[in-house]
Amino acid sequence: MRLTPELTIFGIFLILAAVAIGTLVAIACVAHGPAIEQAAIQNQGYRLRRIWFRGLAIVAVVGFLFSLPAFPYRSRSQLASSQHYPVTALQFAFVMPAMLPINTPIVLDVTATDVNHGVGIYDPDGRIVAQVQAMPGYTNSLQLMLKKPGQYVVLCLEYCGIAHHLMRAGFEVR
Repeated sequence: MRLTPELTIFGIFLILAAVAIGTLVAIACVAHGPAIEQAAIQNQGYRLRRIWFRGLAIVAVVGFLFSLPAFPYRSRSQLASSQHYPVTALQFAFVMPAMLPINTPIVLDVTATDVNHGVGIYDPDGRIVAQVQAMPGYTNSLQLMLKKPGQYVVLCLEYCGIAHHLMRAGFEVR
């Protein structure tokens, strides 16, 4: 069985859930005792809350630092050196290149002529690769590196009118 990112995240979730459940069970077992004054319980609660907050803050910072190298956006210099391709959405079609290069950083400059459109790009296996909003009077730059050759499908992901369901296009990657 191959270890995928989804399985790794699921494993981490299971471990954290087991720790949380174990903590709650331990608290429940300790809670059976004589009555304690409210002030003492309140002080313990505040101390426990400070510990949890600091622990969660450490986990969040460490998680952020470990995920930073996978940040999906390239620098401005890399963006400027990438090939740019115009994509225009209009009711009920897309105007875009018929072919895009494989394993090459590209930028799709996406705009619309009439109303808002959601541009969803699906790989040959039907998995969504990227999505971006197409808006009249504005250009969104979608940075991509397409790694799988074949025929890609582009669908509108935002209701744009009566023939929205027919709004699709495609391009080949090679």
